[in-house]
Amino acid sequence: MRNELRLSLGWRFYSDVFRLIWEYRGFGLAIVAVTILQEFAALWPVSLLGQFVDRLQTGDLGHVVWLLMGASLLYPGIVRGNTILRHKMFYETDLQKRVELTLEESERGDCGDLEAAGTAHTRVVNAVSGITNAAFHILGSFAPVIIKVVVVAGNLLNYNRLLGAAYLGSLVVPAVMTVVFNNKLRVLRDAEYSVISRGSGIGVKVIAQREDTDARHKFGRIMFERKGVLISLVNQSQLYIYFREAALVGSQFLVVFLALAMREEIALTPGDFTRIIGYTTQVAAAFIGTASVLDAIISYSRAYYAYVRRTDQARS
Repeated sequence: MRNELRLSLGWRFYSDVFRLIWEYRGFGLAIVAVTILQEFAALWPVSLLGQFVDRLQTGDLGHVVWLLMGASLLYPGIVRGNTILRHKMFYETDLQKRVELTLEESERGDCGDLEAAGTAHTRVVNAVSGITNAAFHILGSFAPVIIKVVVVAGNLLNYNRLLGAAYLGSLVVPAVMTVVFNNKLRVLRDAEYSVISRGSGIGVKVIAQREDTDARHKFGRIMFERKGVLISLVNQSQLYIYFREAALVGSQFLVVFLALAMREEIALTPGDFTRIIGYTTQVAAAFIGTASVLDAIISYSRAYYAYVRRTDQARS
């Protein structure tokens, strides 16, 4: 089993990503800690808004308005600091891996002309982008939705077990759709990175050897092929994304409707409804963002596969 995992391109991609995260674990721990703080700061204004709505009936607002304003100012400040920290790590890792893989490609010495060298360089750039972007998103993009789901599910379970269970169940269908859709797009993504690499290589040759008419014709054919692949990929991916978002929005509204039907049984106040709508809206936005990140990571992994396959062929 270990031998099969070592040969698996998927295993090699994710092992390289987590090896990179481990090398920069100081950055990684700081990013995770700041991200956790960021997400609790994002949920705090929603809770305060619920208190504000409930206190409007009595007129005793106390310090809730000032706390709400402070919480609303705190969150974007943490987000900006987290963004700086994540990009610092991204640029550090991108430089390291770009130099490392480029020198490895040079040492193999199997690129005999400009076209082959240009194609190889593009494969390296795409592979590095895949690894470093995956590390960037794993650290900063998966924690938010996990934290939000846990906190919101906990709050809904406090109101009613059925409401909390229905909320957790509402996320299953969009999650399954994400996996299915990415499997359907895998062939197109492989073709995308293959044709991008070939187009870059022949483009370098056309510029360097302007008398080569065969290279010009080949460049035109590859660009035409690339256009078709990219248009097909955009059309299918956007259609799939819309279906997933529609399923997510519909499932979140079902939770709200269920809460409305149970409002007297579990004594929900207007502030409670404000919290439920605010929480579910935040989770829906975080889920959509995280699903898009997962789409991107799978796309990055296909760029890495194109590089590794060519490298393995060269070594053999």
